[in-house]
Amino acid sequence: MSANNKVEVKKSTIDGAGRGLFACQDFGPGDLVVLLDRPLLAELDTDRMEDTCDWCFQRGATDPMERMQAASMGLPNGLIEIKKCARCRRVGYCSKNCQNKAWKREHKYECHVLAPSTRPNLPMGVRAVIKLLGRLRGNTGNEREQILDILNFWPAARDSNQLKDIRRLDREKFDDFYMLANAAWTYAGKPSIDGFDVEAVARDLIFNVMYNTFQVGSPLDAGDYGRGFDPLVCSANHSCDPNVIRVSNQPSTILRALKPIKKGEEIFMAYTEVTNPFWVRQAHIKEAYYFTCQCAKCVKCPVSPEDTFAKPPQELSEEYRKVADGLVKYHRAELGKFLAGTDESRAQLRLAAMQASVFDVSESGYSSEKDLKEALHLCIDSGMWTWTRQPVPELCRRLFSVYMGPSRLYKALKLGLKLLVEIMPDISPQPFRPERLILTETLALLTSALAGPMHVQAESELAEYGLGPRVIFWGLMLELRENIPRMYGWDSPFGRFINNYYERAKAREITSEVEIKKEVLEAKPKLQKFLKDIDILKLCDEGEKEGCAVM
Repeated sequence: MSANNKVEVKKSTIDGAGRGLFACQDFGPGDLVVLLDRPLLAELDTDRMEDTCDWCFQRGATDPMERMQAASMGLPNGLIEIKKCARCRRVGYCSKNCQNKAWKREHKYECHVLAPSTRPNLPMGVRAVIKLLGRLRGNTGNEREQILDILNFWPAARDSNQLKDIRRLDREKFDDFYMLANAAWTYAGKPSIDGFDVEAVARDLIFNVMYNTFQVGSPLDAGDYGRGFDPLVCSANHSCDPNVIRVSNQPSTILRALKPIKKGEEIFMAYTEVTNPFWVRQAHIKEAYYFTCQCAKCVKCPVSPEDTFAKPPQELSEEYRKVADGLVKYHRAELGKFLAGTDESRAQLRLAAMQASVFDVSESGYSSEKDLKEALHLCIDSGMWTWTRQPVPELCRRLFSVYMGPSRLYKALKLGLKLLVEIMPDISPQPFRPERLILTETLALLTSALAGPMHVQAESELAEYGLGPRVIFWGLMLELRENIPRMYGWDSPFGRFINNYYERAKAREITSEVEIKKEVLEAKPKLQKFLKDIDILKLCDEGEKEGCAVM
């Protein structure tokens, strides 16, 4: 049975949800549920068209320093060169093979549209619909049916009532999509297809695709390169307690089981970050997808661990009550999304204002290191957040990325290991989850870079605990080798890189694999002692003249 025959699309068990995806057999954690060699639609973001293959989504580094460093580690982006299409000079490919596949399937429908040098880069949605219209006109059979099936997704743009609802909820987005649809139809040459109002089809495709796309990218640099859509994958509805996870494998897309799934059970994936508190999840879902989540987890609202503060709001110290009162005034206009259905007491208002403030920082792409540290201090110093309650883990992850510069690698290692070993298991319990594997891979490369005479502090401090970069590196690599088959698989860019890196490291190692595993096992209690002695707040403040101020 092929992977895609293991599921079926039929009416969802959720009232008003329409279609849903269901299991045709039992699945265990890590089992492959759906495998798409390539989604029906996969489009690069405009800023990724310069350095990423438009077919397989492999990125080639363009910065000489990054390219040299990546090539030395065997990373694909250090070895791949993206060459532009000779006709349009807009999109690029990593090989003739990718170019030929892209041309045969879809690029022939857009190449002449992109070719004029005076034409600005077209938005992703416009490019997508131009190609879909071409494929609809130029194909019959299964592919034609797949494209027409897009029109059956919510919002069914042919339904005037649903269009009115969208316009009422978000007039700006509605107008943008209408403009994009008209542009796509016009750039495509205002084509005719027997039996269709093609202008209306272009509009329907824009609305149905843009409201249902998912991110596509690479685990090798944790990058999001564009958006994808496929009728099979997009038939899976949302739950804040999902039983599958979607993974982008450049260019394949897969669904893996996170927990046991019984035959006949509906398959759910997450449309938002499910480790966030209830009110944050609800706000994100409402803003992006215009529905109120009523999954089993949300129905219990708000009693999940991610909704529980470390102590009752009435126990907030006097110092932080004053801080929170200032934040209440600042965030009063937007507190509705955090307060709906709660007791609007002064204590609750204070916590809602603090929560709004720290999430503003964690979710902004423009937050500075200072912003991130101040938000972290507010969470922890106030005593209201544990280290596993969001946005504390996200703030730590963002700071880890900041510390990945050459001068603070050891600082990054310590914070990253704290995240991986002490924080993430509570919020991402499956060791094969993408976020844990990506962090493990990053830390393995980082530990390898710290081995040697250039990093005396790391060597000497780890030695005090009977550790060294080498044993930590092998512990991380063994963890990767155990769990990659349950998520990405070895026949993926990520899997191939890890396997090649492991084999190169083994070739330089004089100790047998059996002995390495024994060393790693013996080092575990030493690593736990090392991590226990790390205070994240002090670590983040190291090198500062003064500690972080309270927000």
